[in-house]
Amino acid sequence: MNIKEKTKLEKVLFTMSILGLIAMFIYVMLIWSELPETIPRHFNFKGEPDGFGGKGFILVLPFTALGIFILTTLLSQIPDAFNYPYNVTEEQKQRLYVHWRICLSWLQTQMIYFFLYGVWRTAQVAFGKADGLGIYALSLFLVVVLGTTIYFAVRGKRMYKEEQKTR
Repeated sequence: MNIKEKTKLEKVLFTMSILGLIAMFIYVMLIWSELPETIPRHFNFKGEPDGFGGKGFILVLPFTALGIFILTTLLSQIPDAFNYPYNVTEEQKQRLYVHWRICLSWLQTQMIYFFLYGVWRTAQVAFGKADGLGIYALSLFLVVVLGTTIYFAVRGKRMYKEEQKTR
C-alpha cells in the first residue's frame, strides 16, 4: 500500500502537538528553580493530590508526552498497524488508513494538551495557588478521548458499509 500524504488537518494537529510539547518543556524550564522540593505526583479521582515526591517528578509528564508523540507518529506511518476488515479492497484500505491516521492525530494532540494541563496544574498546586487538578479534569479527559475514539470507530464502520454497498 502506498503511504498517502498527510491531510491539512493532520499537518495542523501535528504542528499543534509540537507546539504543546515545546510549551511543556519551556514551562518546566522556566519554573524549575521556583518549584519546591516536594510536589504532587499523583491525584485521586476528585483531582486532589494524594501522593507527593521530589520536584524531578514534574519531568515525567513532558517526557511521557514526548514518548506518546513519538510512538503515535511512528505508528501512523505503518499502514498495516491498523486493523481493517479482512475483505477490503486496496482502495478502501487507503481511505480507512487515512481515516484512522486522522483519529490517531486527534488523540495524540488531545493527550499532549492534557499532559500540558497536568504539568501546569501540578506546578500551581506545588506553588500553593491551586488545590488540585479540578474535579472535572479526569471526566473531561475520558469524555474527550473516548468520545474521539467512538466517533472515529462509528464513522469508520459507516465508511466501510457505504463502500461495501457501492461494490
